[in-house]
Parts: sequence; C-alpha cells; structure tokens
Amino acid sequence: MTLAPFIANLATGIGTQNGHALSVLLRVTGDNAQNLLRTVGDTRPTVLSRFKGSIISPWDEIAIAHVRAVVHVEEQNFGDAYAAQRDVVNGFLRYFITTTNWTLPILYTVLTDLRDIAYKVDVAAFNDGKPGLSMEDAARSCNKAFSNCVTDRTSPYEVSRKWGIYHTVGLVLKCYFKARSGYTTALHRVNRIALSRNVMRALKANPDIPPLSAYPRAHQVTYRYYVGMINFLNEEYTQARSAEEELSFAFYNCHTSSTSNLERILTYLIPLRILCGQLPSPEFLDRFPALNELYAPFVDAIRHGRLQDYDLALTEQETRLADLGILLTIEKARDVCLRGLFRRVWSASERSTRIPISSFHAALRISGQEDVPVEEAECLLANMIYKGFMRGYISHERQMVVLAATSPFPLDRKTPFA
Repeated sequence: MTLAPFIANLATGIGTQNGHALSVLLRVTGDNAQNLLRTVGDTRPTVLSRFKGSIISPWDEIAIAHVRAVVHVEEQNFGDAYAAQRDVVNGFLRYFITTTNWTLPILYTVLTDLRDIAYKVDVAAFNDGKPGLSMEDAARSCNKAFSNCVTDRTSPYEVSRKWGIYHTVGLVLKCYFKARSGYTTALHRVNRIALSRNVMRALKANPDIPPLSAYPRAHQVTYRYYVGMINFLNEEYTQARSAEEELSFAFYNCHTSSTSNLERILTYLIPLRILCGQLPSPEFLDRFPALNELYAPFVDAIRHGRLQDYDLALTEQETRLADLGILLTIEKARDVCLRGLFRRVWSASERSTRIPISSFHAALRISGQEDVPVEEAECLLANMIYKGFMRGYISHERQMVVLAATSPFPLDRKTPFA
C-alpha cells in the first residue's frame, strides 16, 4: 500500500495554492479516485493512521478521511462514506478559515460530495421506511461553510472568502429542498421555508457583502431560483421580487445547455405564468417532453375554454402535482380556464357589452358542469369580476352581465415562451 503519490500531489497543490488541482484530487469519484483505489490496499484505521503527520495538519487528517470516503463510495457503503466525507469537510473547514478565496474550489467539491452522499443515505433510509436525516446534517455543514465565508473581514476584497457566499448558500438551499417526493410533507415544506429564510436574513444582516450581480452568473441563477421557490411555496405571487420575477431571471439567465435545470425552473414558472394568462406555445413545450406531458392538457383546456377537460386533467395529475408542490397553483389557475369559457360566450354574443346570465349558465352546463344552478353561475361571474378576470358588473334585477366596452377580459397577453 502507498499513498505517497497522493500525499505528494496534495503537498504540491497546497504549496502552490492551486485550489482547482486540489479540488480534482479530493473528488470521491472520477479518475483520481480510481487511481487512488488501485494503490490504497489496506484501509483499516490502524494502517491509515501511519500517514498522520506525513503532511501539514489538518491535511493529513483530510487525506486519511478522503481515502476512507473513496473506498466506502466504491463499495456503495454510503453510511460510512458519509461519516468519512464529513470528516473531510470538518478538517478542511479548520484550514479554510485561515485562507483566502484560492481554496473556494476545494470547498465547493468537498461540500458537493457530502451533499450527494447524504442524499444516497437518505434515499436508502426512506426505502427502508426510516426518516432520512443526513441531508439536514449536510445542510449544517454547508451553513458552517457559509458562515466562514461571510465572516471573512481580514482578506483583501479581491481574494476574500466572501466570493464563496452565494455558492455555499446554493448548497445549503439544495440540501433543504432535496427531498424525495414521498417524504415531502406539509411540515417539511414549512421547515424548508423557515430554514431558508434564516439564510436570507443572514445575507441581509451583512451589508458589506458584494452585490449579487458581481458574482458568477451560475451563482446568481441558483440563488434566485431558490428565492423564487421560497416565494412560490409561500404563495407570494404578486409582491415585488415575487416568485415569477425570480424564476424568470433564473430561466432567462440559465445556460441553454442545462436542460435539466431549465426544466426544473419551468416546472414552477409555467404555472405562475398560467395564473397571469400567459400560456406556453406548443412548440415551446415540445422542447421539454416531461413538462409537455404535465402541462399540455391544462394549456389546451384553457385555450379552448374547456372546463371539463381541465377538471379531468386535475384529477389525473393530482398526485404528481401534489408531489411537486404545485397542485394549489394549478387549482387556482382553473379560474383562467373559466375566464376562457366566459370569453367564448362573449365572442359568441358578438362581443356585446350586455349578456344574460343565462348564456353563461348554459355554457357551464355544456362544459360539463350540469349540476350548476343559475344562482351559482351568477356567483361564479361575481367572483371572476372581483378577481379581475372580467371587467364589468352584474345587474341582479335584470339577470344581466354588463361588461366594459374596452378590454372586458384583461388577461389577454402575448405568449411569453416561444
């Protein structure tokens, strides 16, 4: 057994402050990990402990823990791999607090590996019917790294650890939000929002942090995606810096080759746009087959004012929508479909400003709402006017809807996705 080449490469990277080279060396998978496996041999603690002191502290401990993590990952023993990788992170954080931003690539690698292993541990626990706690533990480690970045007040601005703030925040938020669908409960959703807002408050409490726009585009996209997600879960759809605004920034600034990330953003951006009456074009949805399967039935129903088709799609997709956390938003978007139905009544009435309530009632019955009495139809019309989907008023005495002469259905907008 020999770790001499590995130790020598570590020493070289430390001496030259080559963070990128060290980050490659410390990955738990990849070519370097495979080369390490071919030379490592006996990995019993008593054997590995001989290498303690072979390199400056805490790098000797980091090297030993990394070897254990690589071996356990190869054996798919993810519980022990997580414990070893946590030792790597803890050892590195002791060193990180004394350095400048040249160590940030290493920080990103060891934390990302910790998060990925934690997820595998939690998946196994979930499959065994047990609660998964490793992702929460990984989030605490990422939070500690975030604090170490924020509290750098001695390094020069150009080489400050503060340049790692938004990447580590992204890792923290990924840990909070990375949950298997069956494990996502209402309580877990509340916890995610509360914990995430603690991170946001910490950012606001440190005004000496460089502006978000000064950070790499990838850091900005990740951060604003999660801010959008938090606002989405908190049903903040219309306030300044709303969910729609944040997710729109993430979408338009995400790299075009990152299809999976674009799809993740659109999963939540599309229903928000639908609430505004902005529908994705068929050509746009064709670029994302999974989203096309999910949203096309709702979009088609809205375009043609087919309330029955919309309700059928809701029933068929209910479980999936609930797992994604978008069921409530799609249920709210049913009003957009109802607006489409009423708009067709207006068009069929030669766009008259005065239409009998009975015409809207008949449209509801034709669309499959056969048990809706005329009183309920009047109530639905009143709600549509109150919510701003229609402009006008109801004359109850004359059983007539009086619509505005201009823009009676103000949600008419151009398709935002093409």
